[in-house]
Amino acid sequence: MLTQGPAQLQLRRKSARLSAVLRAASSVGAAVVAVVGLAPPARPAWVAVAVVGLLVWSGLFTVLMFRPEPRPWLYAGDIAVVLLLCLAHGKLVPAEVLGASAGSGWVDMVASTGVFIAQFVLRQPWAMAAAIAIAVAYAVGAPGVREAPVILVLQGLLAAAVVVLLRHGARRADRALSEEASARASARARSAARIDELEQQRLLHDTVLATLTIVGTGSITRYSAALPERAAADLAVIENLRAHPGAARDVAHDPAPLDVELRTVVLTRRVGLPPLDIEFDVPPLDLPHEVVVALSQGVAEALTNVAQHANTRAARVTARRAGEGVTVEVHDSGSGFDPMTVASHRRGLRESVYGRMRAVGGSARAESSPGAGTRVVLRWEP
Repeated sequence: MLTQGPAQLQLRRKSARLSAVLRAASSVGAAVVAVVGLAPPARPAWVAVAVVGLLVWSGLFTVLMFRPEPRPWLYAGDIAVVLLLCLAHGKLVPAEVLGASAGSGWVDMVASTGVFIAQFVLRQPWAMAAAIAIAVAYAVGAPGVREAPVILVLQGLLAAAVVVLLRHGARRADRALSEEASARASARARSAARIDELEQQRLLHDTVLATLTIVGTGSITRYSAALPERAAADLAVIENLRAHPGAARDVAHDPAPLDVELRTVVLTRRVGLPPLDIEFDVPPLDLPHEVVVALSQGVAEALTNVAQHANTRAARVTARRAGEGVTVEVHDSGSGFDPMTVASHRRGLRESVYGRMRAVGGSARAESSPGAGTRVVLRWEP
């Protein structure tokens, strides 16, 4: 199961936005240079079409890259635009630019930016393959011995090295956060188990052992009418402890880390179900324990539904502050369903999600339609 932590997610977002800024700035600069420096053998009609197309694409690319989840076709589209301009290089710039050193023409600006963007948004080896393809297209579009294609490849290698280091650092940060969360969860589990153990011991001492002590001292004989009544009460305590071993622990209003509990849910293997690739974006949040339990159990049920019914292995778990409360979402792009057609006897969402949230004063809803995926939204406010 692959889970992107907050550091990797933030790096991906920053890389997308940096790519958008680079494309916008380089396109505007390239357009100005192309118009001001227009001279033979550059063809005015070709230059006009290329500049307008570049600016239109740049605007679309910039807007869409600032969205939360840019689509992969944007990356392929940007590389395609750069390749086309490089192939038409000889018809877009003056003769003196073709004979000058690398980086002096407006197509060079676009090509270099394309190489950098590919390293930021693509995984290796596809990123370097894109850089090499741009260099080859440049060489084909402007025949002759030039250093520009070599420089483009070197730029790709340099950018790739920087991005690899950044991604490695983000993975290490997420690993450290995950290990810390696991350690905190283990400590909380041990503490909870100890609290339960002590409380059970107190209950047994106050009931069963107390009864046995009274019988042993002769205060109550086996013929006493009080003995069956007391034994029945003690038996009820034992049965309750066996059926609900954690119920004796009253920590409903103690603060608990929501991010730790949700990460534990995400990392828990669901026996008998296919594994999920879960993107995890939950900042540190402390909420009342009963609320954290309800949210984590609701998220667990939603992820189980994804694994069972959504026909997809990808899901996303996010959380954000909403005033003094929180909003948690579980989203998938699977097959979806019509909430109105769910049978009344089905208790998954109705009780395991909606019911749990109502029990702690929160709310939940599922947004879905056939073929459009499902979004389960859980909200709580004090």
